[in-house]
Amino acid sequence: MSTNLRITPLLTPDIAVFDRLITILKAAFAFQDGIVNPPSSVTRVDVAELQWRFERDTVLVACDVENDTAIIAQIWIEQTDHDAYLYKMSVDPAYQGQGIGRAMMDAALDHIAQKGAVGRARLHVRKELAGNVAFFQRCGFAINGAGTHPGFSTPTYWVMTRNIAAQETLSIA
Repeated sequence: MSTNLRITPLLTPDIAVFDRLITILKAAFAFQDGIVNPPSSVTRVDVAELQWRFERDTVLVACDVENDTAIIAQIWIEQTDHDAYLYKMSVDPAYQGQGIGRAMMDAALDHIAQKGAVGRARLHVRKELAGNVAFFQRCGFAINGAGTHPGFSTPTYWVMTRNIAAQETLSIA
């Protein structure tokens, strides 16, 4: 992994930043086209949706400080009463395979632990994406259930969870 990676909460995004986040999301999720059913909601994401989510949730971004601090990855965190839901984790395909996904996951878990409000992280991963399931298992998550998208009669995704110790330090951020 690049030592020139900085992971921080996104604080004051403008439209150009939201456009960059959408570009990363769509590029990182493109491999799922034709594999997952129903298609990923990322195919329909727009600036208005991300602005709405930003008002409600936390987004951590990774910047490449050697490349004019360009945003190269993101993970969103929705705080619920019972857990922290991690979603839209994505790394620009040009930077994949360098450990950035793991660094993002560690930073998100560290962020949750530091807030101390909940002791569990949760995410959803499509059942067809065995590589993604394996990645999240390496990050300490376990399959703890299944979910079904509206209109489907059988489960379409795994619910994966991980317990988090208060003040656990995991990340480089």
